[in-house]
Amino acid sequence: MPKFSTARGTRDFLPGEMAVRSHVDRVFRSTFERFGFQHIQTPMFEEFALLAARAGDEIRESMFTFISDRIEYALRPEMTAPVCRLVATEKLADIPLPYKLYYIGQCFQYRRIQPGVYREFRQAGVEFMGSSDPLSDAEVIASAVSVLKGLGITEYTLKVGNIGIFRDILAQGGLDFDAQSRVIGHIDRIQRVRERCADLVRKDTLEREDLEYIKSRVAYLFRVQDEICYEGECEVLPSRDYREDAAESWAEKLPDHTEQTIRALWSAQGLLAEEWQDRVLRIARLRGAVEEAGTEAAELVSGTAAEGALGNLREIFQWLNKYQSGPFEIVLGLTRGFDFYTGMVFEIDSPLLGAQKQICGGGRYDRLVREFGGPDLPATGFAFGFDRVVELFLKSGHDVDTAPVDATVAVPDAMAKERAVEIAVRLRARGLRVSLSLLPMDLQQQMDQAAGTGSRYVLVPGDESSCTLHDTIEGTGKVVSLKEAEEYLLQAVSASTMG
Repeated sequence: MPKFSTARGTRDFLPGEMAVRSHVDRVFRSTFERFGFQHIQTPMFEEFALLAARAGDEIRESMFTFISDRIEYALRPEMTAPVCRLVATEKLADIPLPYKLYYIGQCFQYRRIQPGVYREFRQAGVEFMGSSDPLSDAEVIASAVSVLKGLGITEYTLKVGNIGIFRDILAQGGLDFDAQSRVIGHIDRIQRVRERCADLVRKDTLEREDLEYIKSRVAYLFRVQDEICYEGECEVLPSRDYREDAAESWAEKLPDHTEQTIRALWSAQGLLAEEWQDRVLRIARLRGAVEEAGTEAAELVSGTAAEGALGNLREIFQWLNKYQSGPFEIVLGLTRGFDFYTGMVFEIDSPLLGAQKQICGGGRYDRLVREFGGPDLPATGFAFGFDRVVELFLKSGHDVDTAPVDATVAVPDAMAKERAVEIAVRLRARGLRVSLSLLPMDLQQQMDQAAGTGSRYVLVPGDESSCTLHDTIEGTGKVVSLKEAEEYLLQAVSASTMG
C-alpha cells in the first residue's frame, strides 16, 4: 500500500502539540468572552465572487477555488469578509447593536511556503460593529493585549496609528478615496521596508530569507523606476540591480531609495503635489512614545483637516492607559496595507519570531460592511495569527500539561476487569481524565506504560471499597479507600492546574 504525506503547506498536530494549542484556544475564548464578545462560526468556504468583491479577480491566484452546483467557491483566505457577509444578510437583526462578535477558525491561502508561513492557518479575532466611539477602538485593542497577558507573553510591541490622518490630509489635497488608498498603500510599503531593514542592519549575518527579501525589494525599485523613467541619485541600474555581496549595504539604503522612488512615482502619475508629499512623508516617519511623537504630530497636522483624526488617536491612547494596555507607541506610518481601513490601525509584533514577527493586526473599517451590501455600520476589529501565538507562547518559555490522562486504572487480571471499570466510571464522573489499561500485560508493564504516556498515578483495584494508589514519579504505593483515592486525585490535579 502506498504511503501518503500531508499536502504542501499543511501540518499534522500530534497529541502533545494539540494540548498546547487547546490551552491557547481556551485563553482566546475566555478572554474574548470576558470582554462581552459572542462566538460565531461561518462556513469554511464562500462564493468566490464574495471574496473577490473588493480585491478583483486577480485574487484568484492566492486562493483555493472549486466549482460545485455550477457555482465557483473558494476556501476562505481570512475571516472579515465572511463576517461582513453574515451581517449584510441581516441574520443578526434580532441582536441589538453594537454587535460584538468573535471567531476562531481555519483559513487558506495559496502562497510561497517559508518558515512560519503555511497555506492552511488559523485565525482568532473579534469584530465590534455599530459604534464609532474611540472607546470601542480601545476596547478592541485592550482585548488583544489581554490575550497575551492571559498567556503570560510579555515580549511584544504594540504599535498604534490612525490612517484617518492620511485620508483627511490627502482629501484636502484633492484625492478621492481610491487615490487616497493608492498613496496609503505606498506609505505602508515604505514603512514595511523601513522596519524590516532596521531589523536586518542589526543582524550579524544575513540569512537566505533576508537576502531574498533584499533582492525582491531592489527588483521592485528597478521596475518602478523603469516605468516612470526615473533619473536621480537613487537610480537602480540593471548592471547593479542586486549582488549578494552588496546585500548589507542595500539593507542600509533601501528605505531612502524606496521613499525617493515612490515620491517620483507620485509626481509622475500626478497623484500628489510636492508640498503634500513632504507633509505626508514627514508624518509617516513619526514614531515613538506618545508624549514626544504626539507633540510633533500635532505640529505637522496643525491647520489641516487631520486635526480631528489625531485628536481621535489621542483619545484612544487615554483609554488604553485606563485599560492598562501599555506599553505602546505611536507609529503614524503604520497603515496595514489594506485599503478598507478608515481610522485607527494597530499591530502587535514580537522579536522572538524573527522575520515573521507580526502576530496581530487590525483597525477601524467604517465603510466595509456597506460594500458587502449591508447597512452603513461603523466597525473595528482585529485578527491574531493563532499559529504564531502558539509559537510565541512556547518561545516565551511556557508549556502546558500534555499528559493525556490524570490517572490510569490497571487491570492486574481478568477477575479485576469489572472492578477496574467501576473505578474508572466513578472517577470520570468527578471530572477526572481516566484511562483503562487494556493490553495483555502484567502489572509492572502496565505501570511502565502509564508512566511512559505521562500518567503519574496508577490505581490497582483491591476489594469492593479499596485500591492501591501508585505514584510513578515518587515510586510509591499505598492501599487507600476509593473515597481517599478520589479526593487525593482531585486535589493533585487541581494543584497541578493552579501551578
